[in-house]
Order: sequence, then structure tokens, then C-alpha cells
Amino acid sequence: MSKNIATKGFKTSQQKPSVSALPAEEVVRYKINNTPENFRIVCLLIAVLCILVYLPGFQNGFVWDDLFYVVNNEDIRQLSLQNLWNSVSKFYLGNWHPLTMLTYYLEYTFAKDSSWVYHFTNTIIHIFNSILVVKLVEKLSKNFLIGPLTGILFAVHPLHVESVIWAAERKDVLYTLFFLLSFLQYLRYTDSLKEQDSINLKHKNLIFSGFLFLLSCLSKGMAVVLPIVLLITDYILLNRKSLYKILIEKIPFLIISLIIGIISIKAQSEAGANASKVINNTFSLSERFFMINTGVLFYWIKMILPFKLLAFYPYPDKDTGSIPSFYYLAFIGIIFLVGLLYWSGRKNRLVWWSGLYFLVVIFPVSQILPVGSALMADRYFYVSSIGPLVLIGILADKIFQSAFTNKISPIIGGILILGLSFLSFKQATVWKDALSLFSPVHKVYPDDPMINSNLGWYYFRNKDKETAKFYFEETHKTTFKTADVYTALGQIYFDEKKYDLTVSNFEAALKLKPEEMKNLHWMLGAAYYHTGNYPKAIEESQIALDKSDNKNPYAQNIMGLCLAKLGKTEDAIERYRLSAKNNPKFADPYINISTIYNQRGDHSREIQVLEKAIRLDPKAIIAYKNLGVAYKSIGKWQEAIRIWKKGAEVDPKDGSFDYNIGLEYGQHGDIDSGIRSMRSAVAKGDSNAPEFLTQRGIPLK
Repeated sequence: MSKNIATKGFKTSQQKPSVSALPAEEVVRYKINNTPENFRIVCLLIAVLCILVYLPGFQNGFVWDDLFYVVNNEDIRQLSLQNLWNSVSKFYLGNWHPLTMLTYYLEYTFAKDSSWVYHFTNTIIHIFNSILVVKLVEKLSKNFLIGPLTGILFAVHPLHVESVIWAAERKDVLYTLFFLLSFLQYLRYTDSLKEQDSINLKHKNLIFSGFLFLLSCLSKGMAVVLPIVLLITDYILLNRKSLYKILIEKIPFLIISLIIGIISIKAQSEAGANASKVINNTFSLSERFFMINTGVLFYWIKMILPFKLLAFYPYPDKDTGSIPSFYYLAFIGIIFLVGLLYWSGRKNRLVWWSGLYFLVVIFPVSQILPVGSALMADRYFYVSSIGPLVLIGILADKIFQSAFTNKISPIIGGILILGLSFLSFKQATVWKDALSLFSPVHKVYPDDPMINSNLGWYYFRNKDKETAKFYFEETHKTTFKTADVYTALGQIYFDEKKYDLTVSNFEAALKLKPEEMKNLHWMLGAAYYHTGNYPKAIEESQIALDKSDNKNPYAQNIMGLCLAKLGKTEDAIERYRLSAKNNPKFADPYINISTIYNQRGDHSREIQVLEKAIRLDPKAIIAYKNLGVAYKSIGKWQEAIRIWKKGAEVDPKDGSFDYNIGLEYGQHGDIDSGIRSMRSAVAKGDSNAPEFLTQRGIPLK
């Protein structure tokens, strides 16, 4: 009986097993041959699918943690040995991943803020990872069909979009690259052993595997689970039963894991990312147990039904005094899943390996030890997904081997792959910017402070201070308090001239992070100055100067303003001069000095310093206004008009320039020019011009 093999493009063969489990006269075993040509076809397919799926990423900007790792990271913005050392030695957002930071350092050196480059790099690494998954699974399963199926699913699954499309998740794709390479080198090592339970600690493949494992750990601390993965692989798949020997073999790996683990815990603690205290105070031990079950089950459900994926899944609210009931039902789902895997694995130990692999790899981020404010995250499924995806590959292989479904199974599989690719493409577009990323999350979790905070930052950076203020204030209605949000609110209130609120927010920021926010002291001094509390303004400015070796020009400027208000004009002038010396491009000290000269009636010196201020800052509107008044004071009204016209060019919306020009023209007999200027001031919204014209019976237009 002949069969048509429905696998176009692949070289195939048919095998007849000696025993048939199907009630048929003859059963044909379908098999895709593991040939270089077939492997190249798989690699090409993966590469094309990944490029198409992640194409939106090349147009996406930087979002969320990208701002810390790339955009605002001073350690990568300038090529120097000190910056290079900072990049690989510092903790970033509770993580230590020097190799990852090195890639950012190199990329910024050549590509600067071109976000597509970072996304492209992640995509290329993801392609290599997907191909390595093919090799790894094919080697473990001894089945070429299961390997490519798993690798293609890994390449296009929507749950992986977060890890690939997010520049800040370089650590995920990079550590996976070395994780898989290390795993493959270890399997090559075990293949070379003459006996299953023998060891060879000097074997080059074992040594190379250890080195690659170290690189993986230096890319992200989560790689520390690899020695446990190797142990379960030894015991379940490689039938290496001598626990003592295989443990001896893993000692170098375990030492690396221990060291990296200690460093990671220290990094998390220093960043305040260890949420154990907060979580323990909020949830009981039993509630946490059921929440962990829900988080673990979440990945299996979303793997099968990858819809409504979000960038953030927070811990549950306890508005009713307890967690929602579905968290308790998740335990039943876990029991069912474990039972199904155990029963299925009796005839295929790869099933047991897949389940245990997932459990081991997901363990560090299962929130048994709470880290951060998310119960689960799509990115946590990236490496751990290999186990569950292998199970889908095993199931697909069984369907393909069936005589009843052989012809149609490749078509169904192709449709599913295309469907997953479409969902991933769509999910990639969500990461365009912070608004598109967090708006869907906000609809589901409108009260979550982290979401409100990120939306606030989006509007803050886009100059919509009013909307930003709304989200920031929503953030601080909860127990979630951050120094950055306090600082942003303080700046918004400062612009609104609500200086008392500015002071309270800046002080709160300094209380939370006194060292990280030390540059805030001069801004707090400025806020105190505007409240009229000059002694306190001087005190805060002095703190800023002490922390900068008296080189903070802004603090010196605030000191000058306060001293001038206290009548110590000579001391004020000295402070202004120090401010200008510390920042030769800072125009404010000259403008402030000119005010003192104006009060003394020394208009020639006032004009001199104001002209210098304008040279330093051609957009210093107040300098144009004051300079025009100074010229008028010495009778040079034409010069005053000339300066005010320049000011009007700099700020076309400021009608006060036209109003003053109109007054000067009128006072010197040029009525027509005066009226034109006054009408221009009216058009720009100046509040004085309409009344001036109306009182004189002159039409506003």
C-alpha cells in the first residue's frame, strides 16, 4: 500500500514497524530525514518567519526600561574606559548582567539612539536561538520532526514577543543563546563518553560548556538553573544513574551558579526589587501558594490560547478581603496537568523531561521568592517554553504518524503557524511606544500604580504636563511611592507656580532616595526661594554645592537670588559670577546681575550684561524684555523697539512685545505704526492691548 507524503520541500522516507497499534493491514511510519538540506530549509523558514513577525519592531521606539538601559544611561553615551567599567560593574534596576550591558555599550558607540538597531540585534539573536532549539530538541528526542516543530513554535509564539521586541530584554535572548550553546556542548560531551556513568572532567566539550554557561550567567542571572537542567537530562533521558559522579561533574557549574546567585540577590536587595516583605505583609502563606499555582498555570494556558497578552500582570487586589476565587481553582488545574504529564510520560520519558525542565527553569521567577510587582510576565516563558513546546512537537509528531491524519496534518500545522505568526506580528506593534503598550493594561488594571506611573511618564515626556499630573497623582493614591514620580510632580507644580506642593514633593523624593536624588537639592532651593523662605532656600542650595564641590551653577544662582532679596547685593553678584564661571553658557546669572544694576540705575552696565545673556541664550525672552526697557530708560527708544522686535521673532506668541512697541510708536508720534503693533498684540492674546485701543475708540481689527 503506497502513501503520499504531505511534506513539500523536505526529503522523507517511509518505515514499516514490526508491530502495529492500528487496526490496519499495513502501517507506514512517516519520517523526515535529518539531512543538511532539510536542516537548511528549516533554518531559512525560521529566519524568514522571524523577520516578518518582528518587522514592526524596526519602527518601534524605546519604551519602559529602555530609557534606563539605553536612552538615559550615561555609562554608554561616551566612549571611555571608565564608562566601559561602569557598564560591566554596576547594578542596573536590580540586575547584574555585564555581558548584556557590554552589547548596549558597543551598540550605542556605533548606532547611538537608533532604536531599530537594538530591535534588529534582538531579532537576529532570537533567530539563532530558534535554530539552536531545533538542534537541541532533535538531539534529545532523536526525532528530526519534533526538533523543527519545536524550533518554529519557539520562533513565532506570541508569548516570546516581549523578550524579542523589547530592547531592555536583550538579557533574555542573549543568556538563552549561551544557555542553549552550553547545553549542546554538554550533550556532545556525554556522547563522547565510553560508558553512560563515566566522567571526564578534562574533556574539552565539558570545559567549553562551562565557559558558555558562565557567559550565559553574565548575560542574565536566571541562567543559574542550567546545572539542574543538565542533571534531570542525565537521569531521565541519558540514563546516567550514578548521582555521585554526575554531581561531581557539575561542581564547577554549581559554583558559578552560587556566585551569580549571591550577586543577583545583592543586586535585587540594593534596588529594592526584593518584594518579600511587602508581599508577605499583604498575602497569607496559603494565598501566596494559590497565586504561585495560578502564575505557573498561566503560561500553559497562554501557550495554547495566546490572546489578550499584556505587558504587565500585577498581583491581585484584595478589595473584598481575599484574593479572587479563580486563584484557588488554579490548583486543580495544576494537579490535572501534573497527572496528565505523568501518565503520558510512562511511554515517552521526553514528556517527563519536558515537564521537569519547565518547572526548573520557571522556578526563579515563579514568585516563590517575590521579585518586583508582577505575578507573571510573558518574558519569563522565553527559555522555560522549550519544555511545553516540546510536548506540542511530540503531539504533532503522533498526529503526523497517523494514517488517518497524515495528509491533512501539515496543512493544519501550517495554518496554526501562520496564525501564531499573525498574533505575534500584531503583538509586536503594541510595543511601538509607552501609550500603545500600557493603555491596554490600564483598561484591565486601571488602579495599578505601576501602569499609571508609566502612562504619566509618557505624557510627561511628550510635554502634556496636565495629563501626566493626573496619572502621577493616581499613582500616589496607593502605597506605591517612587522618588522619580515625586520629582516629576514637583516639576509640574513648579511650572504651575504651586511652590508649596513643589517643596513637599521634592522633599518626599529626597527622603526616599537621598543619594540618588542629591541633584534635587538646588531645585528644592529654587522652590523655597519662590515661597519666600530664603534661609531654607540658601540651606538647600548650600547642600547642593557641598555635594558638587561648589561647582553647581544652578545652586550658586539660587544663592545669589536669595542674597539679593536679603539686601546683600555684593554677595549676590559674587554668587552670580561663580555661577557663570561654572557654566559659561548659563544666561540666568547675567540676567539676575542686570536686575541689580537696574535697581542702582546703572543702565549701561545693565545693557552690557543683558546683551551677553542674549548671546549666550538667544531664546532668553526675559532678557529681550529687560534690555528693551533699559534702552528706553536711557532715551534710546528706537533701540528698545529693535530689541523688542527681535524678542517677538523669538517668541511669536508673546503679545507683550507688540504692546510695548505700540506704546513707543504712539509716544513718539508714529500713530499708524503704534496701532498696527497694538492690533498685533490683540491677535496674540495680550491682555492690555484691547483695553488700550477700546479706550481710544480704535477698532481692534
